[in-house]
Amino acid sequence: MSFVERVMGTVKDPKSAMKSVAGQPLIEEAVVIVGVYAVLSAISGFLMAGKIIYVFEEMEVMPSSIESIARVSSVVFPLIGAFVMWVVITGILHLVSLAFGGEGKFFPQMMTVVGFAMIPLIFGGIVGIVLISMVEPMTVTISAANPWAARDVIESPYLVASSIFGVLMQFWAAVIIFFGVRSVHRLSSGKSVVVAGIPVVIAVISLVLGSGIF
Repeated sequence: MSFVERVMGTVKDPKSAMKSVAGQPLIEEAVVIVGVYAVLSAISGFLMAGKIIYVFEEMEVMPSSIESIARVSSVVFPLIGAFVMWVVITGILHLVSLAFGGEGKFFPQMMTVVGFAMIPLIFGGIVGIVLISMVEPMTVTISAANPWAARDVIESPYLVASSIFGVLMQFWAAVIIFFGVRSVHRLSSGKSVVVAGIPVVIAVISLVLGSGIF
């Protein structure tokens, strides 16, 4: 099965695709998928940096050096963060699977499975870029009286929609992880659901905390 066939199979028939991936884990294919997601995340960060201007109290204009650093960071951090997230999440899922009696390997099996499970996040990244491009430019003033002014940014309906769509893609990714964990670690359906649900729980908690509900 070719790389394209595995990608299409993951979208159309994740159960069969994950059996193929678990049986012949090609880490380079997962790297490509995560790499695409990383690039999309970097583009989103770059667009956000151009939409939001932060002004600190007693500073009418942000120093050019700080502004340049902020723009570079908005691209570099998401780019690196995607790969860090891939390794960390895979490690958590692998350890929990082992605790449940799993017998699979972290590398390359679980790393490849979780990499393929990030395919839905690519769709989320594309939609996110479109929605971010619709955000009206805004200036956020951070002062001693209002140190959390940056939270006002997330109230944009486009950014809220982007976050919600991202969480929905996490549910889709969880389905892929479910079949992947079953194929790699030979766990029961119940245990696989628990493992696959971990990234979803993390995503929902992040959305709730970021929205300021709590």
